[in-house]
Amino acid sequence: MRKLWSDHPRSFWVLLLGFGILYALISVVNHYNFRTFAFDLGIFNNSLYDYAHFQWDTCTVMEPGFNNVLSDHFNLIPILISPLYWLTGSYTFLLLQILGVLLGAAGMYQLVYHHFKKEWAGLLAMVHFMTMWGIFSALAYDYHDNVMAAMFMPWFFLAVLQNRIRNAAFWFGLILISKENMAFWMIFVCAGMILLYRNDRIRIKQLSLFSAIALSYFLLVMLVIMPALADPGKPYQHFDYQALGNSFGDAIKHLVTKPVKSISLLFINHLPDSLYNGIKMELWLAVLLSGGLALVFRPAFLIMLIPIFAQKLFSDHYEYWGINNHYSIEFVPVITYAIYWFIQGIQNQRVQKYLAVIFLVISVGASFSFLDHRVSKHYKRANHRFYQRTHYQRHFDVQEVHDYLKTISPNAKISAQNMLVPHLAFRETIYTFPVIKDSKMIVLLTADSDTYPFAKVDFDRRITELLESGSWKKLDSPASMLVLTLKTD
Repeated sequence: MRKLWSDHPRSFWVLLLGFGILYALISVVNHYNFRTFAFDLGIFNNSLYDYAHFQWDTCTVMEPGFNNVLSDHFNLIPILISPLYWLTGSYTFLLLQILGVLLGAAGMYQLVYHHFKKEWAGLLAMVHFMTMWGIFSALAYDYHDNVMAAMFMPWFFLAVLQNRIRNAAFWFGLILISKENMAFWMIFVCAGMILLYRNDRIRIKQLSLFSAIALSYFLLVMLVIMPALADPGKPYQHFDYQALGNSFGDAIKHLVTKPVKSISLLFINHLPDSLYNGIKMELWLAVLLSGGLALVFRPAFLIMLIPIFAQKLFSDHYEYWGINNHYSIEFVPVITYAIYWFIQGIQNQRVQKYLAVIFLVISVGASFSFLDHRVSKHYKRANHRFYQRTHYQRHFDVQEVHDYLKTISPNAKISAQNMLVPHLAFRETIYTFPVIKDSKMIVLLTADSDTYPFAKVDFDRRITELLESGSWKKLDSPASMLVLTLKTD
């Protein structure tokens, strides 16, 4: 095993550097061009501001839905990295996520190299990992903590493989605190690994302990900590599985008593609108083309993905079903590792290499095909297609808007449009328009065609209402913006 980072081949470092630049061209460029959003980068940035100032989070960006981000998702990584706020500003989480993906890729190299003792295997696995569609989808949509959790997974796999319990516990702990549902995922990951190491009593005991800890942590967070942080009487907001029932208990009962119906929900559109037909099948196709066939030959890895398939495909929200956003990132480390665990079982080294190349070529081809065409709804091509000129251009002066935002006092209470919130979130009070409450200023980017959560006609009507109310007056601002300030007596 190569222990020192300096021992890696030059190609390893070239790949990390090249893909790091590529990922920045997606994520950083999107943020600069106002293609990141209040939900979710604005939420994270606002909480980062609080943590960096040693304050309990009161995330006004989420109002009226929530006033504490930990009552929405229990993720502790923002607290750990909050000092970076002072160095990298509103780009902090995006840069962290890019570094996280590169860390995950490096872990996959180490993991596969440990199995094969061949550089070609580690490098091919690394490229497979970094080019999978789940990576591009996640990077093109803000920042999310489950991305970081998925990137820690190769290192957890490696620590278990090396039988280094302390290392395994470290990565396991980071995964748990990344997000509450990652603890639930780890129960199944450990179960799959127990099957992989079914002849090793020591590893079985260790993995059983990890699984029990994950279950205990999940129950503690879900039943005690998050309810205590939430507004009184407000239930957990992310149980959206009416096809299975009204509660976790109903869902379990449905899965046990109606297995055929439950399985069918993994493939068919269970919403009444036929517009959403085909989205689930697109996910299955993406999984198959990126190497999902290995899951059939190595079902232990399929066990690891049971909760990921379930939380996506049983959901009442079609946005979760397909291959958009960050909802598929967990497939990346599991499928990549499954491929190489499968290939390792083949004795002929030449066949091993041929299979690795074939898996890689098909996966890369699928990833780029999905960048151009998707069944999944609300796909933002300009955010993803880094090879198109439209990704780097806007029809208004982007730098002029940035310069104007710098003139807004950090102490001002403001209501800002969706794509402006991540850039203005470092303050005590900021709301996502149309929430205004006690704001003294409203900042809108009227040149942008994205008027979420309004339709364009309703957005324009709301602006007219504000201007005619007599309570607000226009400030001088770039032609692409509308900035209103509250009149004083």
